[in-house]
Amino acid sequence: MSVAAPAPASRLDRALLACAIGLIVLVAVTGVVGAIDLAGERATSGATASPPAKTSGAAEAAPVAHTHALEYDVQYGDLPDATRKELDVARDIINRYPTAADAERDGWRKATVNLKGIASHYLKGGVGGLIGVDGHYDVHDPEILLFDGEGHDAPIAGVSYLVSGPDPAGFTGKWDVWHRHEAVCFAGGLVIAEVGGHPGSRIDMTREECTARKGIIFPIANLTMLHVWMKPGFESTAGVFSHDHPALYG
Repeated sequence: MSVAAPAPASRLDRALLACAIGLIVLVAVTGVVGAIDLAGERATSGATASPPAKTSGAAEAAPVAHTHALEYDVQYGDLPDATRKELDVARDIINRYPTAADAERDGWRKATVNLKGIASHYLKGGVGGLIGVDGHYDVHDPEILLFDGEGHDAPIAGVSYLVSGPDPAGFTGKWDVWHRHEAVCFAGGLVIAEVGGHPGSRIDMTREECTARKGIIFPIANLTMLHVWMKPGFESTAGVFSHDHPALYG
């Protein structure tokens, strides 16, 4: 009696399998790297940390208390020439990708839902792109593009830089305050929330809520990131380097 050959896996099945494998590797990697000693970095936790010494000729903005770290409410025009030139690079990248569709044509893939205040995150390779993050920072090569919406027509809002390990040198000056999230909830193929976030976080979810959504919790405390809001006409009122963009709360 002949036995029919099994049907080939569908494109969706193969994609889900690849995503599952990527998550397994990601959990393993973050579980190991998350144990790195993070002492001696620039201020990254608690609003009571002392701000770095002022630099002569720089903007004199006072630090704004933030639960990830101190943030400086500064705009492009407040900053010295060296920092503005670096921000010009970020702006040029933002102008390159007006919509999510433009980014997708260049290999970027959605990795998160549209998170309140920080938008939808697109990485090269989607969620799997987190696996290859290293400790190298390059202003010309942001790891994440941020889009305001869920669909292909979502307009770009900013970029985000992402490294593994301690804060990089980053932008010139003290104003780019980097931050971390302890863990995220992954469900339905995307990151849908952070887990264990600071009080008042607009994207936080408890472990129980993540489990109820059939989500997987995995740590990302080893990853250090910075949002940069340099879209012309869509400046963040909280500052060019602010964690949240208030216009993205809706």
